[in-house]
Amino acid sequence: MAIQFEKVSFSYRGVKDERYPAITEIDLKINEGDFLAICGHTGSGKSTLVQHMNALLRPNKGRVNIFDYTLPLKKKQKVGPIRKKVGLVFQFPEYQLFEETILKDVMFGPLNFGLKEDEAKEKAISACELLEIPEELYHQSPFRISGGQMRKVAIAGILAMEPEVLVLDEPTRGLDPRSAYEVMQIFNKLHQEHGKTIVLVSHDMNLISEYAKRVVVMKKGRIVFDGSKEELFEAPQFNDFSLAKPEALKLMDYLHENLNIPYKYVYSDQELLAHLKEYVGE
Repeated sequence: MAIQFEKVSFSYRGVKDERYPAITEIDLKINEGDFLAICGHTGSGKSTLVQHMNALLRPNKGRVNIFDYTLPLKKKQKVGPIRKKVGLVFQFPEYQLFEETILKDVMFGPLNFGLKEDEAKEKAISACELLEIPEELYHQSPFRISGGQMRKVAIAGILAMEPEVLVLDEPTRGLDPRSAYEVMQIFNKLHQEHGKTIVLVSHDMNLISEYAKRVVVMKKGRIVFDGSKEELFEAPQFNDFSLAKPEALKLMDYLHENLNIPYKYVYSDQELLAHLKEYVGE
């Protein structure tokens, strides 16, 4: 078990000490090797939930078990070991860039966790190579590259710390389609080839249907669905969740209704194309 929420509630404090509930009575288990997506409308509690996963927030009630640690932490416990195990990629992680060069920025995390400079450099270069950041950029300023490259540098800084769990809060927001595809392919490769546990927060149902294996739906601070993506999209009550269908399923609906093509649940453009080829006998 990587992360487990047990009856976790959290409220934000207002200016006059009012409490504004964000998540309520959350029970959730995230297993090692999961590719879990969390979705729901704005204000449903998604970001609050995932900020508990690396101790940015700590529960008002209940507890969160993160590997060998439990929130709320005891007085003398530090959050560093948790954040080494669980790396959080914010919606715009490039806003966290601050060093003189790209390489120094990617090295910062490993150095902060106590690695020697040579070891930190080795891990930083490995992360940059994984994200296909050209070597000729290593000694350039991270503020003189494209937005897509800045996003990759910020993500490399988190990967260099070698977390066991990657929590991705809207990781493709603001990226052009090509950059978004490249970034998601990297996360998918980390999951499939390196066994990384991935938690994806997104409003993009196309991303969720293509990459996630399990989906959690949140509404008004509570979990209203937890199951496989097939169980979600094929559920008779899917419309009750007020979620958009992924484009592949929308197109499948159209082809079935208007061209009488046999219906099949498909979760990506590639699956839809394969179904159409099979139908026409190619």
